[in-house]
Amino acid sequence: MAQKRKKTKRFSWFRLCILIMAGYFCYMIILQQTELYKIRREMDAVNTRMAEAEGVNKNLAAEKEKLSMTEYIEKVAREQLGLVKPGEVPYIPAR
Repeated sequence: MAQKRKKTKRFSWFRLCILIMAGYFCYMIILQQTELYKIRREMDAVNTRMAEAEGVNKNLAAEKEKLSMTEYIEKVAREQLGLVKPGEVPYIPAR
């Protein structure tokens, strides 16, 4: 009878290096993905703030346009400041 040799698993430096490299690459990919996620969240927040600022800018531009019209200036002077034209009697309703 032929003797059967037991196969013993030897320690392989090559396999260990490959395993370490694969672990390192997985770690770097996960690290980069978390960083990209943070950057995307910041970008969304900045885009939201920018949209709000553009809305405010449009409102202010419209207000500026209104302030160049004499009818609007007269309306504001009458309603908010209580001014009247010469010879007019102001009417103040009782509350």
